[in-house]
Amino acid sequence: MSVHFEEAGRGNSPSIVMVHGAGGSSATWFMQLRGLAHSFHVVAIDLNGHGRTPDRNPDDVTASYLEDIASVVEGLHEPVLAGHSMGGALAQLYALEMPDRISGLILISTGARLRVAQFIFDLLDNDFDGYVEAVGKYMFAEGASKELISASKAEVRKCPPEIIRRDFVVCNEFDIMDQVKNIRVPTLVIVGSEDVMTPVKYAAYLNGQIHESILKVIEGAGHSVMLERPHEVNEAIIEWVSSSLR
Repeated sequence: MSVHFEEAGRGNSPSIVMVHGAGGSSATWFMQLRGLAHSFHVVAIDLNGHGRTPDRNPDDVTASYLEDIASVVEGLHEPVLAGHSMGGALAQLYALEMPDRISGLILISTGARLRVAQFIFDLLDNDFDGYVEAVGKYMFAEGASKELISASKAEVRKCPPEIIRRDFVVCNEFDIMDQVKNIRVPTLVIVGSEDVMTPVKYAAYLNGQIHESILKVIEGAGHSVMLERPHEVNEAIIEWVSSSLR
């Protein structure tokens, strides 16, 4: 099994493995690969069917994504596992199944349950251009730069609609509302104050359920908070690792 990943920083620094969301890739994390490399060994993976990792056409998509994560995590010494949106859902599942393999969790723009509106599936099935436009509308807070939105739309078009659709099925089936309290690793929860896809109340629930967790709300940011406010997100990660894990 071959899983592509991008990495930055020194191998002897603490490792952070970063998992993208639906239809994304390691490119989701380019501002973290750049901004955290002086403090960490940053590894951003492409789940199968995304970026440069071949699609394995799995029967159990969620299980196959967890296998992708495990194949990278197991080559590192107790890394922090970070995930955005769907990646955050996968990170929670991994933490429940393999808590001894990681030293902490970073959950960005995610929840313990991720219901997907039917119109998203309808757009993916019938109007991919309309879906791409919806990404620009719902993924970012009002006032996000046109350049950032345009670049994000271009990235979305690199992922086949059928892969994006199966990712949203993974999200729609994800529900650990009654299990998330069993996560036993230190956790940083990050959310944008203007996130309409996984709003602050989702992050607050995670913070309230996960015993050893800290909530960081980034004012004025939307769902793609790590792209909209990379400096603030990176600083929150650095501060949390310094205070909670070292």
